[in-house]
Amino acid sequence: MKVISQVKIDPKTKEVLMLLGAGAFLAASIIFPGLPMAAKPFIDVVKEADRNKRQKEWEKFNLWRLRQVIKRMQSSKLVEVKEEKGVPIIKITHKGKQKLLRYKIDEMVLESNWDGKWRLVIYDVQTGKRANSEMFRTMLNKLRFLKLQRSVYLTPFKCEDEIEYLRLLFEIGNEVQILKVGSLENEAAYRRYFGI
Repeated sequence: MKVISQVKIDPKTKEVLMLLGAGAFLAASIIFPGLPMAAKPFIDVVKEADRNKRQKEWEKFNLWRLRQVIKRMQSSKLVEVKEEKGVPIIKITHKGKQKLLRYKIDEMVLESNWDGKWRLVIYDVQTGKRANSEMFRTMLNKLRFLKLQRSVYLTPFKCEDEIEYLRLLFEIGNEVQILKVGSLENEAAYRRYFGI
């Protein structure tokens, strides 16, 4: 009987960052075979089933290609080798996290369950960050916020996590405020606009 070997796929930077961002453990010794293999104490701490599940995530990739992608990502400062519990592992850098945030932005939507509160997003981004301000405004429009004034947007839906995400991505943390209010003037018109 012939055993059919599983076809390995070539990883892309996005896939590697998504896996690392989701907490999929990757021992640096897999990528850089010259590193000392001290994974035993770490493996003892992690549940065997969890370790196997995480390892399977990486096994779908062509190892030679994965090494190339990781080395390229390391050169671009998207990942680095860090020691955790005595084991060298591949970790995402701040720059890598920023890139990961950009990948996730395309999938962002607000849940349309109204809890009876309105969210006003107000911002005043400093002049030197004009491009960041424009991208933030574009995302508010994409998420179907209603523009009330130049830098004031409204939504009835929970958006705190998404706004925090955008603050990090566009590096405008202190320049954006969310006000949660119970009622608004002309509320009936806003309810019609949002279909609630």
